[in-house]
Amino acid sequence: MEEQKTISIIGSLNRLIYESDTFKIARIYVKKVEAGTPAYNDDGHTITLTGNMSIVPNYDYVIECEYSVHPKYGPQYKLITSRLNRPIETMSASEFRDFLVSVNPVKAFAINKMYPDSREVFEKQDKEALMEVPGIGPKTVESLLLQYNEQRDFSTAFAIFSQWGFTQAKIKEIVRNFSSMELAIEKFKKNPYVLMKIPGIGFKTIDDKAREKGIAENDPRRVKAYLIDYFQNLAEGGSSYTDIDSLKDHLRKKIFDCNIVDTFAMLNKDDKFIVYKAPEGIRIALRTYYDMEKYVARNLKRLAEADSKLNLDGSDQVIEKLQQEQGWDYSQEQITAINQLLKENVVLLRGPGGVGKTTVLKAIVTVMKEKGYSIAACALAGKAADNLTKVTGLRSTTIHSLLLSHGEGINEDVVIVDEISMVDVTLFAKLVGAISKGTKLIMVGDSAQLDAIGIGVMKGILNSNKLTVVTLNKIHRQAKNSAIITHSLQFRSGNIPTGLSQKSNWHMMGRNRDLGYVLEENENDILKDTKRVFKYVINSYSITDVQILSPTVRVCDTLNAYAQNIVNPDKGQPSIEMYPKLPGAYTLRVGDKVINTKNNRHTCDPSGTVEIPIYNGNTGIIESIESDNAKTEVIINFDGIGRVLVDKGDLSSIRLGYAITVHKSQGATIPCVIIALPFQYMLNSRELLYTAITRASDKCFVVSSMKTLRSTVKKTSSVIAKTNLEDFLKGAL
Repeated sequence: MEEQKTISIIGSLNRLIYESDTFKIARIYVKKVEAGTPAYNDDGHTITLTGNMSIVPNYDYVIECEYSVHPKYGPQYKLITSRLNRPIETMSASEFRDFLVSVNPVKAFAINKMYPDSREVFEKQDKEALMEVPGIGPKTVESLLLQYNEQRDFSTAFAIFSQWGFTQAKIKEIVRNFSSMELAIEKFKKNPYVLMKIPGIGFKTIDDKAREKGIAENDPRRVKAYLIDYFQNLAEGGSSYTDIDSLKDHLRKKIFDCNIVDTFAMLNKDDKFIVYKAPEGIRIALRTYYDMEKYVARNLKRLAEADSKLNLDGSDQVIEKLQQEQGWDYSQEQITAINQLLKENVVLLRGPGGVGKTTVLKAIVTVMKEKGYSIAACALAGKAADNLTKVTGLRSTTIHSLLLSHGEGINEDVVIVDEISMVDVTLFAKLVGAISKGTKLIMVGDSAQLDAIGIGVMKGILNSNKLTVVTLNKIHRQAKNSAIITHSLQFRSGNIPTGLSQKSNWHMMGRNRDLGYVLEENENDILKDTKRVFKYVINSYSITDVQILSPTVRVCDTLNAYAQNIVNPDKGQPSIEMYPKLPGAYTLRVGDKVINTKNNRHTCDPSGTVEIPIYNGNTGIIESIESDNAKTEVIINFDGIGRVLVDKGDLSSIRLGYAITVHKSQGATIPCVIIALPFQYMLNSRELLYTAITRASDKCFVVSSMKTLRSTVKKTSSVIAKTNLEDFLKGAL
């Protein structure tokens, strides 16, 4: 037989030989040959099939595959497509019940008992209905729906979408996103750019292929898709609108022969966009962002103007008692701040490190507890929420988690939002909309840190002068002894700290001796020195109290591999290889420090029954790894969250966490921080360096060169974002 020859058969699973997250080897019993001549195994009835497949026992599949010869295992077939010979959509109620039994016998009994005909439940992907079945948790629901979707007939979709370069996995995702294959194909044929709504499919992905297939550069469908992409890119950079002249100029440069008149007529008519008057002229925005900022402003005003439900008479006595207990008095600036925070319904507390924001916040929490009022404390990132818990004593959560646990609204007496500079308008709109009338909202932030990824809200609040802003400026006496504080503030203002030079290499600075510099003339030595510093400090700190920070993922990957070999080398403990065939491969072992890199609301406790979401930035330690041909389950003890079960479907977001990017660290307070700062033109900035240094609470080491430090402090990453929030709060829009 010739290699690479394609055959089509009807067959069933004889035996599963091997299974991993994305690859299986199966022996398939051939019942009927549709096309080609199979190269059977020695038994004369089966073929060996390899690929990413979902095939359950006792069912016949139409399989198209391609012949190949493995250098070690010999003749086999590579999967091209597979589908049930009788698609799941055509099954009778009893056949569907049998199918569920073949997938999960134990859970199928409970489902079939509660829903004798559950076909509609699965067709509608009704997770809530399935969760009502006794003994079924969110992980089981996800698994059942995945198995169901894998057995649907995607053959027509494969034929159409594969011509555009999409993989089978992405085609199935497209179909699921549109709820039906017919609707997905219909929408796609009318306008291929409709696929931009699918996560991971951007304008360029569609546009390159669309241009190849003859769609003109100035086709109205393309122009509209380009504009949506343009405004989304603006939003990622922090701006929610553009002005009319800038957009006209951009269109003329980027789209050949663009009909400006027709385009603006479309913008005026299309619900996705809004063209509106502002004090300085005409603005254009995506309506989604416009409406969000308007919604935020309306709700901030609602909360600020409401009658407070708090009676804070006698707060002075509580503060006086607190000062006596702690053995020192608040400064006049801090007392003024405390009184303002107690007085106003909505207030923003801001200031750099070392001015006592935490001290003021603790005083407010003490008063509220003394009065018996309830408090909800939250932050964007998991690390920031963990830090808020430590400094206030309150059980703090991420904003996502707070919203998830308060489905009918946030009714606590006080809501505290830390690291407000990191929060974007999309999430903040959900938060302020959920807070009940009469609740006090306290926002805390530092505008000198890195900007939010997306359209931020802090600068709009500050610039409007319509909400109470309390600013702390005075560095308290103890903080002046800390080089972590004093040097970070000098970097923040664009200056190299006094006394710092190449000669101060390997010296600890400040009266507290808490900030050290390792400065090299040769940039190539920076990573080598970072490893030396890590090996030195790990003798004095636990791995949970040491964090390497760097601007780029690439540097972090290199340092993670080194750190892992130092603190958790391979001693035969359970492990799992991640992306073994790719350049960025790494190994997770029991005992490793890890970080989660994307929001996941479907993870559970180790029993698999209680949903425990994890979010981008959560860090933890791997406690156990169980892996066999059928499944992979990892239990991670996340900081501030507890033990969480992460299965093979979610492991792709778990990475080694000994070294993380500065952006991932925002909001965290870590005893010992090592900053690896090689030259990086795009990312290095004074805000990044300030943010990195101020993560440290005890010791910090900056590993860089004087040349890189000088170029870093000269550059600011702060953008002049164009947002509507300021004008909405002012009433100018």
